[in-house]
Amino acid sequence: MRWAALLAIAILVLLGSVAALALTAPWSSRASSASAPAASPTCSVKASCSAGEVAVFRMSSTANAHAGTSAGSSYANVVCCGGVHNLSTDCSAVYDVAVTLSGADNAHLAADGSYANQACLSVPHGVADCTYGASCGTDYQCLGTVSGSSNAHVADCDGVGDYATKVCCYVEDDNDNDGTLDPADADDDSDAFYDSVEGFVATDPWDACRDNPTDDAWPPDVNMDGVVDVIDALTFLAAFPSAQGSPNYLRRLDMAENNGVIDVIDALTFLIHFPSACTNP
Repeated sequence: MRWAALLAIAILVLLGSVAALALTAPWSSRASSASAPAASPTCSVKASCSAGEVAVFRMSSTANAHAGTSAGSSYANVVCCGGVHNLSTDCSAVYDVAVTLSGADNAHLAADGSYANQACLSVPHGVADCTYGASCGTDYQCLGTVSGSSNAHVADCDGVGDYATKVCCYVEDDNDNDGTLDPADADDDSDAFYDSVEGFVATDPWDACRDNPTDDAWPPDVNMDGVVDVIDALTFLAAFPSAQGSPNYLRRLDMAENNGVIDVIDALTFLIHFPSACTNP
């Protein structure tokens, strides 16, 4: 076991030197390049909603149309929205009403809220706001266009046969429920690696720790044994430094900047977790 202890010390010394270099390097103050959470939904009218999207309401056509609720109507055109964590159409929690309908099917719309059937966009906590106007503001998404404030027909937002008034919605989820909307809101498993990073290195963004032997959940735990230890450090050292296209580059270890280079920033990120055991939040 003596050789293992000596090896561990050598690795710590080397990684410590790398960390010191990273902390004094001119790029060390840069913010992470991981993506912040989506600031608004992505909405479109289609025949059916894709995985991860919600059906807000239905339309009889894409122009001069009647509408219906997503559950109460069989119209073929669906206003589908996605791209925000925990997005739903419940008129509860943090929500706003996109439109109100005169009925569940074959209905007119009201932007003034005068009808009883509501079509909402919501999140458990965060921000939800729907408004109406000639154009949608920054980060607001157009769900449809309406012919008036009440007793209105609806059209889509494709620029052909649209009405003058747009239905515009903004939704952002405070995913970690800390009272602020920040990049941590895009870390669904709260393991300190944004979902965008885990997508790049191909680990599970929904589990902080593996829940079965094949669940690769924690980026620095390269051999998936639940701990970041000497074995993981040796794997990292074998790939450091390297760039995409070189034989020793390992995409899995490009966990800081996702820039095709395993450099001191990635080493510092690894060092933060070495040595440690995986824990669920």
